[in-house]
Amino acid sequence: MTETTKAKQLLADALGLAPSEIGQDTSFESCNSWDSLAHFRVVAAIEEILGRQLSPTEIFEMADFASIETLLAEGDLDGTTGM
Repeated sequence: MTETTKAKQLLADALGLAPSEIGQDTSFESCNSWDSLAHFRVVAAIEEILGRQLSPTEIFEMADFASIETLLAEGDLDGTTGM
């Protein structure tokens, strides 16, 4: 599964949307479903996938699809993703 597919599925699950509704333009600011509780679900899902806690900086900067995709790709480089 590619990082794009992983990121789409992760966001879809956290935001209660279909994966087809998630795109490169999906962000905290552009998506009404992406509230603080949904952000917590995104953080928890990524931490589970990566097997580590995210830093406060990572959590704060993770505000759009691209940043989540990048974080998952970096985890793959470390061999830590298992989704």
